[in-house]
Amino acid sequence: MFRLPPAWRFSQWFRKRETPLASLRAMSRWRRATRSAGDALTRHRPVWMLSFALGDTSLSEGLRAACASTSMLVVGDVLHRPDFAWAAIGAFWTCLADAAGSNRMRLASMAGFAVLSTLCGTFAAWASGLGIAAAALAVLAFSAGGAFGRIWGPAVAQVTILTATACVVMIDRPVNTVGNALNLAAVYGFGCVWATVLSLLFWRIHPFEPSRQALERAFHRLADVCRDCARLVEQPQADFGEWTHHVAHFRGEARSAIEAARAALERVAPSRTDLRDRHANLLIALADAEHVFSFLIGVSDACERQHQTLQSRGRVVRALRALESVLRSISDETVAAYRAQSAAQHRRFARLAARLGRELGEPFETIGAISPVDIATTRESEKPLVDAIRDALSRGWSLWRANLSWQAIGVRHAARCGVATTLGFLAARAFHLPFGYWATMAILLIMQPSIATTWPRSLERAVGSIMGGLIAAIIGFLIHSPIIVSIAVFPLIVATMALRPVSYSLFVMFLTPAFVLVADYAAPGTHELGFALARLTNNVLGCLIAFIATFTLWPSREPDDFKARLSAALAANLEYLKHTLGEAVRDTRALEQIRRAAGLASNMAEASLQRARLESLNHSSAHWIALTALALCRRVAGTAARAQLRSTAGPVDAAASHWVGQCRDTLVHAIDARATPIVLPAFDASSHASIADDAVHQVQLLATVVEQYVDGTREGYAERVGGATMPIR
Repeated sequence: MFRLPPAWRFSQWFRKRETPLASLRAMSRWRRATRSAGDALTRHRPVWMLSFALGDTSLSEGLRAACASTSMLVVGDVLHRPDFAWAAIGAFWTCLADAAGSNRMRLASMAGFAVLSTLCGTFAAWASGLGIAAAALAVLAFSAGGAFGRIWGPAVAQVTILTATACVVMIDRPVNTVGNALNLAAVYGFGCVWATVLSLLFWRIHPFEPSRQALERAFHRLADVCRDCARLVEQPQADFGEWTHHVAHFRGEARSAIEAARAALERVAPSRTDLRDRHANLLIALADAEHVFSFLIGVSDACERQHQTLQSRGRVVRALRALESVLRSISDETVAAYRAQSAAQHRRFARLAARLGRELGEPFETIGAISPVDIATTRESEKPLVDAIRDALSRGWSLWRANLSWQAIGVRHAARCGVATTLGFLAARAFHLPFGYWATMAILLIMQPSIATTWPRSLERAVGSIMGGLIAAIIGFLIHSPIIVSIAVFPLIVATMALRPVSYSLFVMFLTPAFVLVADYAAPGTHELGFALARLTNNVLGCLIAFIATFTLWPSREPDDFKARLSAALAANLEYLKHTLGEAVRDTRALEQIRRAAGLASNMAEASLQRARLESLNHSSAHWIALTALALCRRVAGTAARAQLRSTAGPVDAAASHWVGQCRDTLVHAIDARATPIVLPAFDASSHASIADDAVHQVQLLATVVEQYVDGTREGYAERVGGATMPIR
């Protein structure tokens, strides 16, 4: 029996073939030009586009989803069955429901969505045929249930929200007989099954592909740190705010990317890791990423301190640009045998690090290869299928019971989403709006548990829908043949799936015309300008309803206590500084764990503060004080990284280390107990090393800012939001 080999085998065959040197150079130039254009787009993107990461593009997912969907349209055209548009929609949604991870997780998510959406969607269409009351109850039940699925995690939430979306779309296709209902279920379910079979049997993802892509993104983020640091060094007038954005944004993104790569490696099934050189190579690449990140933290801190007085500014910039090039090359080499090819890059990196250290007056020569990280102990062994199902059901039942109260965020979000979606459905029916499912679909996909994440998503969807609606209108006027529609849908779905991790607004911009063409495949003659405007109006109406409901129906604000997050970030960063200053014999692995904990604590505190700022829609003085405190925590980590790079053995300054530990306890107590004034222990920095002098200065500045923050929170800093006051935590 003939069987198509997986797509990744084709790519392996292609990579093994020898490529002429001229072609390699051309490809390298093309990559550099593409990345430069992507960087320029990222820096100059519109204000409403909150996120834009062109390096996260996933072309393989786009091609797979496009093949699954358009093949159903072609089959429908050959069989003269316009209702196969529902099979194309089911195939596309099934690809969206695909959860990254092992084949077992992917099968559970795709098959689970196929079964749930087919059954629930058919029931919703049948309820719509009974009348508006039954249809409204179905919308309320399925939308609330889809939103409640968030309590079981992102993978389950993705399946339940898409299932609810299928239900509210099928509400607009009422069926009155059992035969029609079974026909709809059969056609739609066939598309879902086809996408599942295509993804898991014929177009499989290589078991290490998610890990490889995550590591590529991690090294790209590290290269971005070098690029932005070079940009700031070129500008002697760069102020505190620009460097604060650098340390918070670029270092924060690099830490998040490395953690994502670590999580991707932990999800690899144990059966795939045994006797696999690829897995060992990826572990070494992850260890290198951690090591390089530690180095870049110290470099950026040294550049910030000296950027106004540098005598060899041009040489420092060139060295940083060269380091960026090395990191881009390492990113490309994670595809092949990393261990064999990274030795030359290590030597080049060490030479550039030594040169950069001489220009900055810092001993950065201690850059070399390190052993791979050990993540096997953090990953549970793969359980038998029956045991895994039993454990999943047990955890699901526990979460269900824990969230059955009105105080639970999941219950309030489900009620809010259900009421808002039902109101949108009733409004569309009351005003006889065509394509009313665009409003209900927008509400479902926009609403998030907290205010901070809903209104930016509403803005991005509104703008993306407007641009996508214009594209759909243009295509509708130019194309009328069903087979040409199938061809036009292909690149739109490729762009939709490929750009989904890049930007939500771009995802919506291409999703809108793709969904319009697929949905209208079964209803020719709906490409007129009036129908295009109706879809656009419904989409904007859904965004508006979601925005209003988020602020008025049992609003859920930032649940985290920022004071606790700030205290944890301060303690973790000072702990890192304490260990780098005073340990006589350094345990590299333990020190890396301490540095990682400091970075994660800073990321969580900054994310918590960002959500609080988005909720308030205003920037108060307390917010700026908190931002300054977190920026100083990043600078403490920079000083600690410089101390770590200065020596691999022997204490830097034991007295300074002890003093930092005392200050850490004092500052944490001041934040937790809201006690001022803050009195730090006395310390004479004049008789100590320059790095200890820098550390003392950083801690003293941090203590001043923390005292201002504590005074503000104790006296009841508040800001006005819509006529009401909200305390800053």
